[in-house]
Amino acid sequence: MQSDMLTKSNENDFILVNIVEELVKKKVEEMIKTIDMCQCRKCVLNACAIALNSLNSRYVTTTRGALIAEIQNMNLDYQADVIVAVTNALRIVKDCPLH
Repeated sequence: MQSDMLTKSNENDFILVNIVEELVKKKVEEMIKTIDMCQCRKCVLNACAIALNSLNSRYVTTTRGALIAEIQNMNLDYQADVIVAVTNALRIVKDCPLH
């Protein structure tokens, strides 16, 4: 199987995705707007990387159309862990941006 087949798909094809990565990206985008810090792409991605490195991955196979439902069905305790990790990551990036 070609590697591009794992990432290129239409809405009904199955994809492999780290559901935690999707949740972290969403939470960083939401939470960064609520604090006084740089919102450039580099700071957003640095916060995502820091948060993701402190969390366990959760890979699922799903369709693009069902991905939102997968994220919403995550355990509430794990969602709380994601919020804590994102909060800590945003604080680190705010205190020491890499630009």
